[in-house]
Amino acid sequence: MVPAGPGDPREPLPPDPPGIVIHRVPALHADDMDVVDGIPCTSVSRTLIDCAEDATREELRAMMLRTAELGLFDLAAIEASLARVEWRPSLQMFREVLDGVLRDVADAA
Repeated sequence: MVPAGPGDPREPLPPDPPGIVIHRVPALHADDMDVVDGIPCTSVSRTLIDCAEDATREELRAMMLRTAELGLFDLAAIEASLARVEWRPSLQMFREVLDGVLRDVADAA
């Protein structure tokens, strides 16, 4: 993700490099960012939310379950990221998938 916004002085933007899609977003909250091996990236919670834009319900569910398997699923961080994210069409689907995952995990316990 690359910070951008209305009136961005970098407009017009050059095309993305071949094979790379640059996603531009408003400035991210510090809790929505992380550093892995010295590389700045979005947090797990924000990444899940962002992936919902292009993922199917089944793909998003698999991502959430995989983060749980890896010990990276943090419901409080997800809820906090959801509260900060700009409106997008995928948010309803994200919440429905999240609710289903939480029910399934609770039933399995």
